[in-house]
Amino acid sequence: MNQKASLIITNGKFFTLSDPQWASAVAIKDGRFLYVGTNDGAREYSGKSTEHIDLQGKTVIPGLIDSHAHLMYYGRNRLMRADLGGCHTIAEILDRLQKHDALRRGEWILGWGFDQEMLAERRFPTRQELDRFDKPVVITRLCGHACVVNSKAIELAGPERLPKEGVKTGLLTENDMSPIWEVMPTPSLDEMVEAAKLACASARSTGITTVHCLVSSQQELDALRLLHEKRELPVRLYVLPAYDMLDSMLQAGLKTGDGDSMLRMGAIKIFADGSMGARTAALCEDFADDPGNKGILLHSDEELTQMVRRAHNAGWQVAIHAIGDRAVGQAVGAIETVLRESGQDNRLRRHRIEHASLLSEDLVKRMSSLHILASVQPQFVITDFWTIERVGPERYRWAYPFRTLLDAEIPVSFGSDSPVEKLDAFELIYRAVTRDPYSKSECLTVEETVKVYAAGGAYASFQENKLGRIGPGMFADLAALDRDIFTIPTCEIPMCRAEKVLIGGN
Repeated sequence: MNQKASLIITNGKFFTLSDPQWASAVAIKDGRFLYVGTNDGAREYSGKSTEHIDLQGKTVIPGLIDSHAHLMYYGRNRLMRADLGGCHTIAEILDRLQKHDALRRGEWILGWGFDQEMLAERRFPTRQELDRFDKPVVITRLCGHACVVNSKAIELAGPERLPKEGVKTGLLTENDMSPIWEVMPTPSLDEMVEAAKLACASARSTGITTVHCLVSSQQELDALRLLHEKRELPVRLYVLPAYDMLDSMLQAGLKTGDGDSMLRMGAIKIFADGSMGARTAALCEDFADDPGNKGILLHSDEELTQMVRRAHNAGWQVAIHAIGDRAVGQAVGAIETVLRESGQDNRLRRHRIEHASLLSEDLVKRMSSLHILASVQPQFVITDFWTIERVGPERYRWAYPFRTLLDAEIPVSFGSDSPVEKLDAFELIYRAVTRDPYSKSECLTVEETVKVYAAGGAYASFQENKLGRIGPGMFADLAALDRDIFTIPTCEIPMCRAEKVLIGGN
């Protein structure tokens, strides 16, 4: 052979998602797969300086792609906020906040990750309960769409800028939270860089090699760029800037696809509604457990269409957060209008709907005919166990319908929505494969799940010819596992771990 590999990996069980679907060995050169096939075939690419790895039968999958994660929030929460995940009482929340404050001694007390549905009280904490602390307190629900604040935080934000009921109870949702965010302390660039590095390393440790990373400020993007310039990014990033950043992106002359193989500009993120947990997702019919409430649309149809139009015409893919069926319908309508005006096919533009948690038969048909992508989160199926209470058993048939989406040939990708959910690839795979007792017909196989988790994420970022598969010419991103995820009992999938993760052969 004229070409010699820098690395040859043999005696593995490679699930390639290419032809052949299974292989025993790979040869890697210049960060890409040079050969995929048999042990003997790979060894033909061996040279004097070639490194050899014997996997001794271990299973290998393509590098996974998390198509929706808030890495900066994940890192900042780990480093700077009290972890309220798993709290079962309001007293436990208060205790964790007190311990966190004793360690950090900051000017504010910040907490993240509680779920009122998991509390014995089955309600949100109140302003009065947080007033036991003599400094501003903000605790954010795990979905990020609701928070509870104390009196000192309200004073700093300005009670006149907040809804009367929010001032009374301390509970704020959606855009009503903005005055609080404006007065909260902003992390330094160094803290942002540290948060980004921690989050990216956590993703890589679980077999994720690319993340579609949502950012909400220029400072967050600057932190990622700084890591990239130093060649310290642990994973590839496809960056999804918030719509509020579109003007600065345009001023910088940026559009979807700009960048390189480690840091690329992705889609502009637009919010259409809120969340199921905060009962702010926009539904066509009332919440089953909250009659009279259909949730919140954050924009009129005309406003959302104009936002999509502006990003589309500037060369950006759009990613619309739409959880409720009313919001999904609005998002589909906006994308349909803009595609019709431009005369383009969405297989070219690949506009996406993030979450698409509650659908209908008509919405599935429309998404399929328009080739609109669905970026979904399997972990929600179990974590949001109360969804059936929110929407009732009849509508629940259309909650997180992954099998239905695939059968309708809708392009699907998987993400964690971390820190809303754990940044754990194998928990995500487990949830997609097992689901809950009410939706077993929507379960996927392990093979299907890995395909969506890898190749689906590549397609959603226009990189299906570079990422998501193990084949000649593709980037050499892979994860060697500590057990055979395709044959172990399903209950062991969450215990699976990535023993070796390569990105570009490194």
